[in-house]
Amino acid sequence: MKIAFPRWPGLFSALFLVWVSFGLSLEAQDEKSLWKEILTAKSAEIPSDPGGEIQWRSDLAGAFAEARDKNIPLLVTWRCLPCEQCAEFDKDVLDGSSELSPLLRRFITVRMTNATALDETYFPYRTHQDLDLSWWAYFLSPEGELYGVFGGKDHVSDSTRISEKAFVNSLDRVLNHHYHPRRKAWKIDLPPRTDATAATSPQETKGYQLLLEDRPNLEKPHPQFGSCLHCHQVGDTLNLEAMDEGTFRAQTLKEKWPLPENLGILLDRDDGLLIRSITPGSPAETAGLKAGDRLGMANRTRLFGQADFRGVLHRAKDTDAILVGLTRDGEESFASLQPTPGWKTTENWWRKTVYDGVYGPGMGFFPLKGPQAGKGKGLSIKPWMGRPPTGRPIYQTGLRPNMEIIAINEMSEDMEIRKLIAWFRLNHQPGDEVTYTVRGGQKFRYTLPEK
Repeated sequence: MKIAFPRWPGLFSALFLVWVSFGLSLEAQDEKSLWKEILTAKSAEIPSDPGGEIQWRSDLAGAFAEARDKNIPLLVTWRCLPCEQCAEFDKDVLDGSSELSPLLRRFITVRMTNATALDETYFPYRTHQDLDLSWWAYFLSPEGELYGVFGGKDHVSDSTRISEKAFVNSLDRVLNHHYHPRRKAWKIDLPPRTDATAATSPQETKGYQLLLEDRPNLEKPHPQFGSCLHCHQVGDTLNLEAMDEGTFRAQTLKEKWPLPENLGILLDRDDGLLIRSITPGSPAETAGLKAGDRLGMANRTRLFGQADFRGVLHRAKDTDAILVGLTRDGEESFASLQPTPGWKTTENWWRKTVYDGVYGPGMGFFPLKGPQAGKGKGLSIKPWMGRPPTGRPIYQTGLRPNMEIIAINEMSEDMEIRKLIAWFRLNHQPGDEVTYTVRGGQKFRYTLPEK
């Protein structure tokens, strides 16, 4: 007679899985309870407006000391002065207004104008800053914890994603978060980075040394602003590091700081977190989001404005689900957004790190608008080769500056110049042979240099 013994290993595995699932379920429930408390928290008692002039400091260490002494949050803005982008918004912030100034006076306000001071201890620019913008803001606790960020742009304009009203709303939300009596117990703020690899300046990184090799005039002083490292140049250092490590993909340049619309969410610009509409058939509709919902959390990150949400999307992997917390009619709710492959692709040709980046080959000349450009008649550019043009290798192909190029290989679409340059860099490799067709049908073949 055979005796049947219990299959203990299998039973143990099953019990272990049940225990783990139960533990994870409890953890998920605890997390939802925490975010329910956060999302529905009442407004905190914020100190009254101290009045007086707004003081824009430039000493970070002194600003942190003052913030700790007074228990006041910090607002640190970064502005690349030579860049015209976002200059109007920068002026609005500096000038203040009846709505803006009372909020700014409740912060230790700091204005930085050189990206060499980007200290990774407090400013996680690799993951939380859109380095293609010339104006960006960080909200920090006196201890250097990161609350959130503010800024934004798209291919339409400098003001499509930001406004004074949006900034006012973000400032107000940050103040309510900072002064809430349960804030420290929540433990949701990003702590300062203290590992040995954190650089106190981008100039300490390997990427910066690689950038100096690629652009030896980088440290040449600007005639008006002196020595200055631009934020987009910091972005170039990150791309060079990835290229050096063999992890660089040109596709990632098309996926930087995706728009909420990529998931079917149109946010109100001035509110920053209020959903205006949902695209039918989108991941947002599938997840049950509705117009009128207000986002408050995404992937365990508290949101104070649209930039925080875009930052979560920027850091998310292409196929990962994105957990969002929201309020609807005063009640909290949660939803899981399941993106479709390729969802991060965005119109990013306007970015300096894309159209004038350190990756990919140039055309052999700089494209200028041709006589038919912008007239709906296809590609029309003229090749500017500098003075004298005879020194350019492409001149040896027979192509001349007075000729009108109407096709690059098989591409004949009329594009804005920066978009054309970005398209070329993203779709060609060093060593490729390119055919330029000029009006009249003559073709010139050019091999893109290896360096």
